[in-house]
Amino acid sequence: MKRIFGYLIPAIILIGIFAGIAYKLRSNKKTAQERVYQFDKSEVVPFKNDSILSASPKTANGTLQLTGTFEPNRDTKISAELQGKITRVFVDAGSLVAQGQTLIKLDNSLLQLQLQSIDVQIQGFQADVNRYTILEKADAVQGVQLEKAELGLKSTQAQRAIIREQINKTTIKAPFGGVVAAKLSEAGAFAAPGVPLLQIIDISKLKFTVNVPEKDLKYFQMGRNYKIVADAYPGTEL
Repeated sequence: MKRIFGYLIPAIILIGIFAGIAYKLRSNKKTAQERVYQFDKSEVVPFKNDSILSASPKTANGTLQLTGTFEPNRDTKISAELQGKITRVFVDAGSLVAQGQTLIKLDNSLLQLQLQSIDVQIQGFQADVNRYTILEKADAVQGVQLEKAELGLKSTQAQRAIIREQINKTTIKAPFGGVVAAKLSEAGAFAAPGVPLLQIIDISKLKFTVNVPEKDLKYFQMGRNYKIVADAYPGTEL
């Protein structure tokens, strides 16, 4: 009898523990369900539309209200075409720039040395051409020597043109007039192709982009112009 009583007490304790755990789990589940938002399809959710566009034609309910954004006429990020150290940045954020204005200068000292070396080679080939031309007329040398000198001269002249083009690309100029919206690098930094250095925007004209919902497409026709009134300029029709 004592042995049965001894087994019964731990069993009762275990049952009590399991009952307490089950009650706690049910309580936690109820709390979690109360915290979770339950969507009610019948509930009308208020929506405030801060639209910035009023466009004609008129709808049955009045002027059509749509949301849009003003964008710069042109917007570009300028990067270098060659690798090199930036020696000087001539503008800052907010600066007004004109088309063709110099914005950034890269170090071109090595290219300048290469150009001097090419110039020396061109002088040598030019002297050979002059000399072989005189000798060839006198039948003192074979014509093939004059041809080699002329080919060498043309080759070095082409190399010189390539180096001159690379030197020109170390001066970065504005592709169009506008405003420097962002200055992304400083003098002493390393420029590389594809890495933006400046951002320029043209706001002399603005583009207005509006997203028209499918249900409102019926109010518009291809090829027609529509007047709009933006919240930023309430008294002006655009």
